[in-house]
Amino acid sequence: MGSRRACVGVTLIELLFCLGLLALLAGLAAPGFQTSLRAAAVRSATFEMAIGVQQTRANSITESRPGLLCPTDSSGNCVAAGSVAAGWRSFLETGASREETGGQNLPRGVVLKATRSPIRFWPSSFAASAGTLTICDEAGVIAPRAIIISATGRARVDAGAPGDCES
Repeated sequence: MGSRRACVGVTLIELLFCLGLLALLAGLAAPGFQTSLRAAAVRSATFEMAIGVQQTRANSITESRPGLLCPTDSSGNCVAAGSVAAGWRSFLETGASREETGGQNLPRGVVLKATRSPIRFWPSSFAASAGTLTICDEAGVIAPRAIIISATGRARVDAGAPGDCES
């Protein structure tokens, strides 16, 4: 009589049970992962926008020309205050023309609302007027973030009010 080797492996039922358990765990983790991705997109857009504000102000001071930061639509055109913007552009004024110095489109699903448009910086380092740039998650999953620009031209990041993102 020959020796019988022990069967090594798993049955089809065991394999299907494990796959079902993995699918259930993945289904539970997906919403949390999506929320984390949205939060990262809003946080990233906020910091990039804050850097753009500081860069516009610094360019205005170093070049001794007025600087502008303008919320833009998806085509890159400046939009009015209170409108939903898909990005931003910065300029230095040169007489009747503008010299673009920077800009960026926001991540998909993230929008910008400004209380003033454009935000103007004087070469003396002051802002022409105070204003707030609010970065919003279009889905409303993540709380908005606000960049508050004081009359001295300095910017600070703070939590935005939930109503700031409503149209």
